[in-house]
Formats: sequence, structure tokens, C-alpha cells
Amino acid sequence: MAYIDPRLVTSPKGRVERLDVIYDGGEGDYAVATMLWDGEPATGVRWNGGDRGEKFQGLGNPQSRGIPTWFILPDPIAELVRANPAALVRNDPMAR
Repeated sequence: MAYIDPRLVTSPKGRVERLDVIYDGGEGDYAVATMLWDGEPATGVRWNGGDRGEKFQGLGNPQSRGIPTWFILPDPIAELVRANPAALVRNDPMAR
């Protein structure tokens, strides 16, 4: 399955509103977005998925029954992410 554009990840329906992707590393990398989750401000993250080899196959993570979703960060972690958006950089597996 191909890369899932995080701007299109609006599930679960009725919980995600006003989605604003603040970082999208593209295929095989992660995305971060601010949104309203159940009407409250939230920050979510997801792995984008893609077709670049076995390691990156699929529609990303998290997902529910084959539908891409967001993992909502706990408030203390979300605050750190929102306070330092410049730290959101492409994941480099070779840097590990």
C-alpha cells in the first residue's frame, strides 16, 4: 500500500476536527499534527507507511481495521513537541 498523506487521516470520524499537519516526513517516515480531538486541542503522531521496501510497507501506524488513525500524545509530551517544532526532522535510520 502506498504512502498515506497525513492531511487525509481524519479517523476516527467524529473525533478528529481542524487537522493541521505541522510535520510530514513523507513516505516511510512520521507525521505530526495538531487537531481538535473530541473537541479538545491535541497533538497526534503517526508513521506514514509506504511502498519503499519491506520495512516501510503498509498504510502506516496506528491504524484501526485498515483505516489510518492518529496516536494522541499525552499533554506533557505534546507541549514539548509544540514548543520546539524545529526539532521535527526526517527520521534517519543510519543515525542510530
